[in-house]
Amino acid sequence: MPPGPVHQLNRSACQADFTYRMVLDIVKIRDAGEGEKSGASDLEAVLRKIENWHQGSIAGYQISFRDTEGLEGHIEWNGKEPRVCRA
Repeated sequence: MPPGPVHQLNRSACQADFTYRMVLDIVKIRDAGEGEKSGASDLEAVLRKIENWHQGSIAGYQISFRDTEGLEGHIEWNGKEPRVCRA
């Protein structure tokens, strides 16, 4: 059985700088604003990097995102593509 996408991360693929915190099934991501791309424009790579660090899928978790301007949104993640829902 081939490994899932969570284990196929290209470490150079994520160009955003961010911090995150996980508590139970909640993930809170904050864009640090220091990357080559914003966290919002590189969201799939950000989520895959978190999954790589977490060593498992976070699809189905409650995921929130705060950009550098302080705007927050909710992210729906199915493991393939993110969908952003602004708060």
